[in-house]
Amino acid sequence: MIDREQFINEIIRVAREQGYRIESNARTGQVQINFGKKKLHAGHLSALYPRALDPNENIARLIDQVAPGRPCSHKPMREIISQLQE
Repeated sequence: MIDREQFINEIIRVAREQGYRIESNARTGQVQINFGKKKLHAGHLSALYPRALDPNENIARLIDQVAPGRPCSHKPMREIISQLQE
């Protein structure tokens, strides 16, 4: 199993490969994925670890727990995490 830092780096890598813009959060300086209307930063991604790697985990519910109000991130994150689980 990958560690927390590897998890964050892999999520960012796959998101970039899928065409999502990767930015630096102006307020915190953390790297973040821009999903169009909403963003998930490295702190959010860290909070998803390791539960997001569990194939039985509901990714949408997990995201809502750590970063409420970002429904536009649910489907892309499911796809990204699915790629990591392969």
